[in-house]
Amino acid sequence: MAPGRKVKATLASVAAQSNVSKITASRAFSHPEKVHPDTLRRVLETAQEMGYVVNTAARNLRARASKTIGIVNPDMGNPFFGNLTKLMTLEAQKAGYDTLVFDSWESQEQENRIIDKLIGYGVDAIVLSVISADQNYRPAYFERLALLNIPIILVDRELDIASCSGVYIDNLDCGLQAGRFLQEQQAQRVVVVSGPDDSNVARERVTGVTAALQGKIAHLDILYADFYMDVAWQVTTYYLNHQPAPDYFVGCNNQISQGIIKSCIDHRLRPMQDVSVFSIDEIPHAAVFGFNFPCIAHDLYEMAWQAINLAVRRASDSQIKPGKVIIRGKMMV
Repeated sequence: MAPGRKVKATLASVAAQSNVSKITASRAFSHPEKVHPDTLRRVLETAQEMGYVVNTAARNLRARASKTIGIVNPDMGNPFFGNLTKLMTLEAQKAGYDTLVFDSWESQEQENRIIDKLIGYGVDAIVLSVISADQNYRPAYFERLALLNIPIILVDRELDIASCSGVYIDNLDCGLQAGRFLQEQQAQRVVVVSGPDDSNVARERVTGVTAALQGKIAHLDILYADFYMDVAWQVTTYYLNHQPAPDYFVGCNNQISQGIIKSCIDHRLRPMQDVSVFSIDEIPHAAVFGFNFPCIAHDLYEMAWQAINLAVRRASDSQIKPGKVIIRGKMMV
């Protein structure tokens, strides 16, 4: 042992130092109302002096409930997921639950490892935004979670799995709202920069825009990229290197919209003057730089509340069937 390093305090050592039984010491932490006030004060003061910390994990194993919800997102650097996670954590606290938050970094290997870890921690439920936008994505851990009766609440990216609850954005309606807005602006040349073509989210948003604009404008281009700023910037740059700027670019999420804006500025095109940009998702801090982009905003407070409410209800009552909540975006001009 290193010089000066204290021996880790245990419940037994706290009990011995307090001159009480181990059962009484344990009750002081788990059911303090059942311990005589003088005894309780002595045990707690001794625990503080000795630096004793309650072993929550061991207690959870005995109680078969951790009062903990795991939250897994694919990209915490994305303001959408970052802000949503913060709000879900606050809602969980209001409901009396702690949260364990992980970023899967859009990696299936990382996602698998995180789910294994959350199972080990004995969480009561998992709120999950999977790494894949493919509705047929089927990692093996879903079967394990079903066998262990750990409910899953999917957020944003929907999978066709009957055992999962979900909170999703109405992506088709987002596209329809965007297209109607562009009609009102009398746009004639529109370029939509989308996520990957195998993404259900991207597909529905593009379908909505296309349906609203079909036969009503002169030209519509769909550019498939990814939901990241750098990829959207590359795709938009290639387009602007070979084509004149359209009346409107449409970004299918906030990161794509930022990539479009960066490429326009690189080409010395003034956003909302030389070329207009419409975003599905609010563009973070745009107003700070003097820009006001029309967009479709999503109520993250509502999404957070719905996700945690589903998680708590299913964790508390295994008889509750999985449910689905659809959140409709709001036009912001």
